[in-house]
Amino acid sequence: MTTRSSIIRTRFAYRFLHSLRKLNQQEKTNSRRVKHAAYASMASAVGSKRTWSRAVLSKIRNRSLNRNLLKKKKRRSSEESGFGELRKLVPGGQVMNFYNLLDETADYINCLTSQVQVMKNILNLLST
Repeated sequence: MTTRSSIIRTRFAYRFLHSLRKLNQQEKTNSRRVKHAAYASMASAVGSKRTWSRAVLSKIRNRSLNRNLLKKKKRRSSEESGFGELRKLVPGGQVMNFYNLLDETADYINCLTSQVQVMKNILNLLST
């Protein structure tokens, strides 16, 4: 049985290796470009169903936030204000309500874990 995380790992690995191949053909490759390739590959692998992945792709494409989303941010209740740091860490977290923030955080952590596992596997493969 194939789990969601293994599907995401496979999609991420394919997209990330494709991006690395493109970067390798360029004259200037730096860690910032590799980092952007990793983020874009993971967000693309997850798709547009998750808020954090849309936020990452939007940021990469230099799109500004929708004004309606910023209005929602201002309406947030004071009981949720203790999650300001978490909102900064999760892409798109500034515009999410409390419950969506927790759901997106859990998904984002799972995806980052998958991303690290794939990158470790690539490193091990290339190191041998």
